[in-house]
Amino acid sequence: MKILQLVTKRQYRGAEVFAANLSEELLKLDHEIIFAGLYTNGDNILSVEGATNIDLVEQKSEGISPQLVSRVIELIKTEKPDVIQCNGSDTLKYMVSASYFVPKVPIVYRNISTISEWLNSGLKKEIYRQIFKKVDFVTSVGNESINDLIDTFNYPKDKTAVIRRGIPFKEFDPQVEGAKLRKELQLEPTDHIIIHVGNFSPEKNHSFLLDVFSEIKKSHPNVKLVCVGNGITFSVIHKEIIGRNLEDTVFLLGFRKDIPQLLAGSDCFVLSSLVEGVPGVILEAAVQKKPSIATNVGGVLEVIRKNETGIIIDDFDKEEFRLSILKLVEDEKLRNRLGKNAYNLVREEFDSGKNAVQFESLYNQLIRENSGKLPVDQKPEKLRILQIIQKQQYRGAEIFSCQLSNHLIQKGHEVKVFSIYGGQAELPFEGEINSFNRDKTSRYIDMEGWKSIAEVVKDFNPHIVQANASDTLKYTVFSKTFFGWKTPIVYRNASVSSYYIKDVASKMWNRELMKRVDKIISVSHWSKKDLNKFFPFTRNKSEVITIGVEEDTRELHDPFDHSESKNIVHVGSLTKEKNHKDLLLIFKEVVNSFPEARLHIIGEGPLRKEILFQINKLLLTDKVKLHGEIKDPVNFIKYSDILVLPSMIEGLPAVILEAMFYKTPVVAYSVGGISEILNENTGFPVTYGDKEKFMNSIKNIFENHPIKKITLAKDQVNTHFLNKNLVDKFIKSYYDVI
Repeated sequence: MKILQLVTKRQYRGAEVFAANLSEELLKLDHEIIFAGLYTNGDNILSVEGATNIDLVEQKSEGISPQLVSRVIELIKTEKPDVIQCNGSDTLKYMVSASYFVPKVPIVYRNISTISEWLNSGLKKEIYRQIFKKVDFVTSVGNESINDLIDTFNYPKDKTAVIRRGIPFKEFDPQVEGAKLRKELQLEPTDHIIIHVGNFSPEKNHSFLLDVFSEIKKSHPNVKLVCVGNGITFSVIHKEIIGRNLEDTVFLLGFRKDIPQLLAGSDCFVLSSLVEGVPGVILEAAVQKKPSIATNVGGVLEVIRKNETGIIIDDFDKEEFRLSILKLVEDEKLRNRLGKNAYNLVREEFDSGKNAVQFESLYNQLIRENSGKLPVDQKPEKLRILQIIQKQQYRGAEIFSCQLSNHLIQKGHEVKVFSIYGGQAELPFEGEINSFNRDKTSRYIDMEGWKSIAEVVKDFNPHIVQANASDTLKYTVFSKTFFGWKTPIVYRNASVSSYYIKDVASKMWNRELMKRVDKIISVSHWSKKDLNKFFPFTRNKSEVITIGVEEDTRELHDPFDHSESKNIVHVGSLTKEKNHKDLLLIFKEVVNSFPEARLHIIGEGPLRKEILFQINKLLLTDKVKLHGEIKDPVNFIKYSDILVLPSMIEGLPAVILEAMFYKTPVVAYSVGGISEILNENTGFPVTYGDKEKFMNSIKNIFENHPIKKITLAKDQVNTHFLNKNLVDKFIKSYYDVI
């Protein structure tokens, strides 16, 4: 998805740094980020590597700036973000003003403070009450902040959530950094360094710290205070330091980017604020295993566990603050214990990766809601589902789609099945299969084909469009994009994406397609994991519903003459990934021990001539038969002695489940999702490429019919892989989407 992160200025301040850190994590999840400052920051500009970094106007003006509203409108219309996060009150004010002039985009407000503290008039409170009516969701750094916002504006609680700060983890050597800092400040090795990091503003209450250190200097002149930051009270505090004769005790470093290193080089962190949300710098100190001493305001208690990860000072008690500092500097064991506990707390509750996933999930939810999904109480009892298949062919994806459609109809839902390309296969669908009869060579630019799908969507008005296989995904996504229909797209992922997507251009192409689907249902955990790793943003719209088999009660016909041969069956398209080269080499060795063995290859594809050439080369023409496509290969599967599948890669092959259902032993390379259904208890899995073990497994079956394995395999299919049971999972998933 494309996310617009709006900040007041691209500056090194709490709200902006958080938004930048979050953006970096979201970029790792493969999302697109626009990191935009309302106003230009003159010095020390904060940027996010990999994002679009921009500023909208030069400087802040009094009241509402029409120019800035216009720039926000222009930005949204140009970039077309999927969701917008406002970080700071000015960003919210301008975003809401612009929202009246742009298409609806979900707005998230990141609340980092106690909002009632800065609403100093009834008029201002009422203005912001109206502003928040346009906000879709509020995330807060802590419980104190969010409860305050809910109470102040009577904001709906169900449109809020606490999502903790995410803190990047990069530890620095305390001895090395301490030595560097002491050298910079010309301090002695025995001096203790207490550090404060924050803007110089009245609410940070620096004068409180000067009072405390004036007293500390009298008894412990080797305890120093280092203050990092800039702001409106900097010069006032600097003069006060000189007036109090504290130049050798309190050091002002101004703005610094090396905050983690400075924290690592200190003994502990102090915070004397009058007002706070949930101070992230306490968490940054914890990453360097430094405890904190802080006044009990705002959400401080949400990041310091009293006397476990730091020390809390109630009622701005200066004497208690002084004694707490001395207690920590004099007791190294206590300091280390609190610092280690603080570190563990941040690791557990403030992980930046987990934090980003929570935001990703929220954004996806808001995008789905914005796309016109039905409220729960309006979900229909009878669904209309449009199944798009690639071609009328005897292939797993098409067969399962038709079988699923039959079960959906039996459950009372309405289903139409359309194929992109023509075909002659008599697929097992109870109704009529229509075809758009498109030309495959034009699949990347086929406006007429996309229009045809749009017309069916308009006439049928489905609740769900399910795309089964890659070409169907292209056609449905482009149809929806160009012709503007709103029906959610569910993509049935039956493969292993990393095997087929090889180059950068292909990855970019498929990323854009995946971004535009509402749900991805993978056939196996392997397929899902592979897709999520390849495109991390797909995680929150992915689930696994396996492929299944039909409880076939028909009387089947035995196609073999078992008195003369031992029959091995392979079912699959004649393509590279099915690995017929290995299959024939393995079978050649089997024939040396069992001359009566026969191999039956069922399927069609582009490598037919190549496979025939190899059969002739290996002198197997009287041992191997290519049957081509067969309407109903279950006769061969049921009555064969062994089913073999030496594929290079698989999602979750239905043919293995069918063999297990009919108690036919299976030998297969354990690739992709095969390991999720085939193990040593249910068949003969073989490490990919181990042709000798594959051959020996076939010989073992011929010599010792594995009754126990095939019985367990049959039980597994009956329990987990019958289509009549899987259909309810699909129905639930469809309802979740709409």
